Amino acid sequence: MFLPVDNSKTKSELPPGCTFAESDWHILSSFWHPVEYAHEVGEKPVRARLLDVDLVLYRTPQGVAVARDICPHRGTRISSGWMADGQIVCPMHGLHFDHGGQCTKIPSMTDPTAKIPPKLRLLTVLSEERYGIIWVCLNGEPIWPIPEWPGLSNAAWKTVHLPKDTWNAAASRHVENFNDVAHFPWVHAESFGSATAVPIPQYTVDHAEFGLRFSYPYPNGANYYPDGVEGAERNVVYSYELTYPFSTIIIIDPEGSDYVQYLADTVCPVSARETRIFQLLTDTTGNPDGEYWKKFQMLINDEDKSMVEEQRPEDLPLDLTEEIHVPCDRLSLEYRRALAKKFGLGAPIAS
Repeated sequence: MFLPVDNSKTKSELPPGCTFAESDWHILSSFWHPVEYAHEVGEKPVRARLLDVDLVLYRTPQGVAVARDICPHRGTRISSGWMADGQIVCPMHGLHFDHGGQCTKIPSMTDPTAKIPPKLRLLTVLSEERYGIIWVCLNGEPIWPIPEWPGLSNAAWKTVHLPKDTWNAAASRHVENFNDVAHFPWVHAESFGSATAVPIPQYTVDHAEFGLRFSYPYPNGANYYPDGVEGAERNVVYSYELTYPFSTIIIIDPEGSDYVQYLADTVCPVSARETRIFQLLTDTTGNPDGEYWKKFQMLINDEDKSMVEEQRPEDLPLDLTEEIHVPCDRLSLEYRRALAKKFGLGAPIAS
């Protein structure tokens, strides 16, 4: 019922009910993560959740601001408020906060000229808009950059923002699945998987500045590319670029034409076992058919979703002896090693 009288001196940085190991939370809070499409933040505040932290996004004349979803006056969720004069308004007492989070108006004060304490401000967090996505770093000092995505960086080409979805699975499990090539003929038989399960050729995983990279040739079981090449099936080269910790772009290059497609996948770890999926697509036509590709990618995602949600253990094992590996798991092994060795995720349990 009551917080301790010394709570401000002793409270943890971790959010209440945190589902992450403490060391993992601190590391992940130092990365950039996607929390919302920019076009979804309009005339009303928008709620988001990242690493068990409730956030509010609100658009002002200076752009989209992001803050902890709590009014510093009496703890109300300020996302339940509204926008007025380019500021977010608390629904409980009408306090106004500007783009930087500073309180500019307290309606209950009798003297409108009285100075408002600088301490009366929202807890804003570091944010940036790129590729039509709002990215957030809770720590304020990012240890890794936002992904640099070829194709999607071309302002002359239309970007298709695919429908968001939420998976009841760890972000890391989703990332491994998105970068896995051996499941195509088994999981994606209705979309693009080849009818014949062929052995996976040897492929090399390269360590790049952003993360990991590999390419893989595959005989698609369907031909749906708008490049005029006929045939029921199509040989395609998939080139993957994984930016730590949870972002991947696939550069899809069908043989026989100059057409190339760029499909990016980045995810928000809402909690340790809840993940919000953001996907973007463009191609060398400069004007991809948004409705067609939305339906197609949703079919692929639905084929994957239940499979990933039912994986056990739910947390990604960073102890490489925990699961059995086969030769086609090269990307997965390098990914798990890097998460542990490069960043310190999955630290041993203190004895």
